[in-house]
Amino acid sequence: MKKLKIGVIGTGHMGKNHVRNLADESGRFDLVGIFDSNFIQAEGIAEQYGTKAFENMDELLNSVEAVVIAVPSSLHKEIGLKVAEQKVHALIEKPLAINSKDAKELSDTFENKGLKLQVGHIERYNPVITELDKILNKEQVFFVEVHRFGPFSGSGRITDASVVEDLMIHDIDLVCHLLNSYKQKEISGVGEVVRSNNYDFATCMIKFDNDAHAVISASRVSQSKERALYIHTEDSHIFADLLNKSLTISKNTDLVVSGTHDNSYIQDGIVQRIFVPIKEPLRAELIAFYDSVVEDKPIIADGLVGIRAVEICEEVINQIQK
Repeated sequence: MKKLKIGVIGTGHMGKNHVRNLADESGRFDLVGIFDSNFIQAEGIAEQYGTKAFENMDELLNSVEAVVIAVPSSLHKEIGLKVAEQKVHALIEKPLAINSKDAKELSDTFENKGLKLQVGHIERYNPVITELDKILNKEQVFFVEVHRFGPFSGSGRITDASVVEDLMIHDIDLVCHLLNSYKQKEISGVGEVVRSNNYDFATCMIKFDNDAHAVISASRVSQSKERALYIHTEDSHIFADLLNKSLTISKNTDLVVSGTHDNSYIQDGIVQRIFVPIKEPLRAELIAFYDSVVEDKPIIADGLVGIRAVEICEEVINQIQK
């Protein structure tokens, strides 16, 4: 198996998780090194995972075929364009850029240079979503409700984005993926500033044609954690728990259960609990990146997916501000 020479730019919370997974997947990846503006932090992480901390990003780019970019969103465009200029493939954490214009420039640049660009929409690789995709192939979805709630953490989350770009973007991408056969018609949104200088709680509604619609709520100031989808189809109600990795389908039925005429009864509904394999989404995302670069396989979350998510986030923010 060919090893992909790869590096990581940015060693904060997500960057460190990328480093851990890349080091563990040594059969596929040659983790050449990492770079962070905080060199002391990078040195400590490099020592922990048996790689090299580069003091200069250009030196790292000259030594690799691909990189993971896990820096603050406001730096995605600048660093992404620099990576493309060095003809290096990239996996860029979400959002692809802080606005759709920059996202499009990044996507176009990588495409024009014949380079692979994958966007870190990690929930696409959640095993619950993988199993859900199989189920929805035979279902007609008409309503999706999504909750993504978590407690406030001033230091643990990115600070240059609202809850819309920080958290809701995951579910905007998932909803567009699940309702991909429908065309978007209308977007509305409301939001609240609670603990930070930006929107910490937001809800949006996306209307599609065929009377399908989705309601997405995201919070980074809730007391408990929840990451769940409630999906209504013509024949069933599906509950997908992304946090606890469970998937349940409830269906109505007119099944008559009988032993004798006297004790016959009608079962109102049945509940199916779908087996969800244990798999770390981030590792699956990185393996998909390897497959795209080394084996030229299609990218699930490519530049166009990244642009669409940012465009919808912009419209949600615009509606909130109105």
